[in-house]
Amino acid sequence: MRCMGLALAAVVVACGGGEDLSKAQVRLVNASSGYSALDLVVDDQRLQNSVAYGGTASYAEVDPDETATKVTLPGSTTALVSTTPALNEGDRYTLVAYGAEGSLAAVLLDDNADQPDSGKARVRVLNAAPGAGHVDVYLTAADAPLADAEALQSAAAAGVVSAFTEVNAATWRLRVTAAGDRDDLRLDLSGIVLASRQTVTVVVTPGAGGALVNALVITQRGAIAALDGASARVRAIAGVTDSGAVTATVGGTALMTGIGSPASGLYTLVPSGATTATVLVNGMAVTVPAATLASGTDHTLLVWGTAAAPAAAWIADDNRAPTVSTRAKLRLVHGLAGLADSATLALTVNFIPAAGGVAGGTASTPTQLDASTDATLTVTALGRSSTVWTATERTLAAGAVYSLFMVGPVDNPTGILSKDR
Repeated sequence: MRCMGLALAAVVVACGGGEDLSKAQVRLVNASSGYSALDLVVDDQRLQNSVAYGGTASYAEVDPDETATKVTLPGSTTALVSTTPALNEGDRYTLVAYGAEGSLAAVLLDDNADQPDSGKARVRVLNAAPGAGHVDVYLTAADAPLADAEALQSAAAAGVVSAFTEVNAATWRLRVTAAGDRDDLRLDLSGIVLASRQTVTVVVTPGAGGALVNALVITQRGAIAALDGASARVRAIAGVTDSGAVTATVGGTALMTGIGSPASGLYTLVPSGATTATVLVNGMAVTVPAATLASGTDHTLLVWGTAAAPAAAWIADDNRAPTVSTRAKLRLVHGLAGLADSATLALTVNFIPAAGGVAGGTASTPTQLDASTDATLTVTALGRSSTVWTATERTLAAGAVYSLFMVGPVDNPTGILSKDR
């Protein structure tokens, strides 16, 4: 759990003071993981420039009769997303742009809700992390067990704005999980202060790895706060020969305890940043390279080699969904023992090359493939006359991400086809 110590005090933009009440007021908020900066263009006028993630808190005047709106790259005239919203004179709106590169979308938030009563705050949810799937969003007391909590918003789908929920003005803990799975925690932030009479939208935004998420808290007519998580996800793969028993701990969090190889551990939340890992094989300490785990990322700690001379390697995982929804993503991870250092691995799927030149303790770049329910996977090694491993009738589901871990001795290998998302 991360302590934010953050007050999200309302910064209300007053009407009057020279404001033209015949106009609407619109601002762009960049909630996209794919674009570092965006422009807002309305009626061919560039109203906001180079809006970075989490910006901007200012509004621009728009004629309600001329609302043809584009979100573009800075300085560009090409629309990444277009909309023609219905706007009312004197009202304010926030256009939230979200999505990965090449698939930008936008949602218009109405910033004209009545203020709640004194001592109350009003909260709604927008899931702007399509790659994370449906999520449940919770606001609880700091020490409240999640098992006993009622979701502020259940099964929030991407691009859908929930209704407002009224809560006490207080300090809250924000948690986001996969829909219907309280054990699959995606974000955990404490110290979220909601002020009396404040109205906010909690926007769930993508983390770097594809599963964990961050958040923006947008105050109606006021400030925007970017709330980044402070965790990464790590799993251990036990892949040494002779059923070697693996114990692995990262940042004080146990991933495996005396698990015989081969085995694939589950992702576990660990603190992000510089981390210390401890690995034992049959009680013998294994040297683990130093690692810094960025917030929101996923990683595999691969324990491989012979039981007598094991090794450990960090592998960065890309669990973002395929860019084409009808395809799957697949990569090959080399954890085989008994090959020469120069003997890299290659993978074909239905005899079409999917990976090549994969050295020991490393992974290939994920490849997008057509989904299949009867795929034939074949692994070969450079300089080896016979096939290393073959499997038939394997499922590669549309929208899913897979890793094929080749572990154990090369003469009797195990292929672990892991569905990572």
